[in-house]
Amino acid sequence: MSTEFEGFLFEDPEGYEPTSAYTLGGLCPIRLGCDLGSPPRYRIIAKLGFGAYSTVWLAHDRVDKRNVALKIVEARTSSSNELSMLQRLRAPDTEAPHVIQLLDAFEHTSPNGLHQVFVTEPVHPVDLFRCQAFRPVITREALRQTIAALAFIHSHGIAHGDVRPDNFGMAIHEIERLSVIKICGLTYTPTLMAILHSSSEYQQSFPPYLCSKIDLSRLLFSNARPFTQRPLSMRILDLGNAYIVGECPPPRVNTPITYASPEVAFAQKALNHLDAPWDCRSDIWSLAVSMYALACSHPIFECGERVLHEMTHYCGEVPDAWREYLHSKPFQDDIVPGPEHADRLWKEREEVISRCDVENPAELVRLLRRMMQLNPANRPTAAELLRDPYFDGLHEHDLVQDHGLLT
Repeated sequence: MSTEFEGFLFEDPEGYEPTSAYTLGGLCPIRLGCDLGSPPRYRIIAKLGFGAYSTVWLAHDRVDKRNVALKIVEARTSSSNELSMLQRLRAPDTEAPHVIQLLDAFEHTSPNGLHQVFVTEPVHPVDLFRCQAFRPVITREALRQTIAALAFIHSHGIAHGDVRPDNFGMAIHEIERLSVIKICGLTYTPTLMAILHSSSEYQQSFPPYLCSKIDLSRLLFSNARPFTQRPLSMRILDLGNAYIVGECPPPRVNTPITYASPEVAFAQKALNHLDAPWDCRSDIWSLAVSMYALACSHPIFECGERVLHEMTHYCGEVPDAWREYLHSKPFQDDIVPGPEHADRLWKEREEVISRCDVENPAELVRLLRRMMQLNPANRPTAAELLRDPYFDGLHEHDLVQDHGLLT
């Protein structure tokens, strides 16, 4: 594989993980072509992406003769319960849960510590759907599949805790059998940024270079028939914050406050209580906000400082427990939250949705309002949402097949 070096790296460039993450307890230093597993089984082909606590790589499984994704978690968080959540959510091959599926898992030791490695199907981030060529797909089917995914997770007693567009993706099964040469030809050759170490003492903690991620969306925009004819296959990703409801206290929510549920947002903003209680009902609110962002390519709440005020305006009510805080933080004092004002706001959102190639904007708005209830007890379950009239006539047999949730 040919590569391009752009000189020594003196400061972190945009689009790469920070070099400061490569330290004791931090990220695992990886180089292209290295083998992972015991015995060595997975050869690293290309980088798919990175997050706050992990890097994700495309690798070739030399046992099953296919390409897979490897999520390599930083050492200090490798004791998280994500592995147990993924194992609990494994589904038979006959089912399609729309949740990222675990194929294998193992531990890998690097100079930075012991890392958990999760082997999954290759998935493209949801930002693909902001591309105009895929706008017609951002309709009922994409939204139905995200609800089906959450229904599957909840049916196993698990609350996700970080539902947002960054944790949605699209499975690209066709990549599993492509050669390295074909993948690079259809995407692009990665750029490598060499790292100049200030001290040789910590050199082993760093990879020899930072690697740019390949763009899997180019596979879908190519003229290759298998990529253009495959049905949409959404996935919910990242269960690092999930927990089994009733078995232990919920972990601290890491979701951006503009996607967090009202009970979490109020606890954090008004009470400065970071360990706010949350459960499956909190996921429903976050899913509604995420669905709007998925359909319209921008969030419904854009300012974290005003998010509680905006919640009351869109829901048309002010909880008694919120009044003192809201009065201490004036925002649009000339507008009193109420049902009529909420109707006007949602009518404006309906007009925005109608310009985004989304089917039945009025029905979608009604669905979102049904999910976005300030009182968690008033929100429907994900399984109930699959029966919503917005999805009438859409893959009826698939609705029933989604793990018996409708039976």
